[in-house]
Amino acid sequence: MKEMKTLKNILIAMAGLIVVLLVIAFLLPSRYHVERSILIQSNPKVIYDLTSRYQNWDLWTPWTRQLDTTAKFELVGPDGVVGTKRIWDGKILKDGEMILTQLVPGELVAYDIAFNKGKYKSKGKITIEKVGDSCKVAWMDDGDLGYNPLARYMGLFMGKMMNPDFDKGLAKLKIIAEQRKSWPRIEETKIPEQMALIILDSAGIKDYEKVMGKAYMEIYNYMKSSGLRQAGAPFSICMKWDSVTRSSVMKIGIPVNKEGKNKERIMAEKIPSQNAVMAYYFGPYEKTEPAYNALNQYCKDSHKEMAGGPWEIYISDPMIEKDPMKLETHILFPVK
Repeated sequence: MKEMKTLKNILIAMAGLIVVLLVIAFLLPSRYHVERSILIQSNPKVIYDLTSRYQNWDLWTPWTRQLDTTAKFELVGPDGVVGTKRIWDGKILKDGEMILTQLVPGELVAYDIAFNKGKYKSKGKITIEKVGDSCKVAWMDDGDLGYNPLARYMGLFMGKMMNPDFDKGLAKLKIIAEQRKSWPRIEETKIPEQMALIILDSAGIKDYEKVMGKAYMEIYNYMKSSGLRQAGAPFSICMKWDSVTRSSVMKIGIPVNKEGKNKERIMAEKIPSQNAVMAYYFGPYEKTEPAYNALNQYCKDSHKEMAGGPWEIYISDPMIEKDPMKLETHILFPVK
């Protein structure tokens, strides 16, 4: 009888403890908020581009294939647009999805996130606030814990669980954004299908202007005699580059409104549409190297493979624009 009484007392005590824990659970907050921030010496446009486009999240967030080599990611919709969704599944990252819900260029990126077939949901937000020559970037996550007592207890530890990942991601974002603040504007685009008249030639550092000027004059004269009209800015495509002599073999061309015919060294070509990464460069033609370096790094960061020689499209006419710092050139890397 004594043992039965002891057992009964233990059960009563355990029941009482459970009741107390349940009461405490319902007194705990029904929501949680996690927030970490960092100062980044870069401009809001650079930071916004890195945070508003899912493909750039692989550059700075901890949740990538480096953490989980089994993870598969899928983008549903155009990147950087409200409503676009990113879905993933992996042994470590498990299954989940994020959907962009609000975008304010240079200021805000908001998204909904869900795990385990939508069982666990929360709302994430990244804010960008200009502070002097820097930006304060805050990364937040808010969740509703509902009436589940266990979930409410877990809410007490959400900061401890999420803060290290948020801090790690923001620290890497800072490095990348500060590296990119001096880059020209870079965007992903398409080289349209076009007809062009092209001359294949080579030049060294001392005679680029002479060689290209002669080629363009030949093409313009042929266009005039054949009734063709210019349909875009003149361009050159580097086919072979010698970094020692700084010389290249290149296609020098002008887009035209319709198909032409080969004549002497002028070739009529139909150029197919291609994906490309493009930098907007302003300045002298001989000082484009930083733009090329930025494009190389962008392709490396984004795991993009070159699919042909780089293009230079000469938006400004140097015969009209006499200030070399205002000369506009679009530099494109065709990519797969």
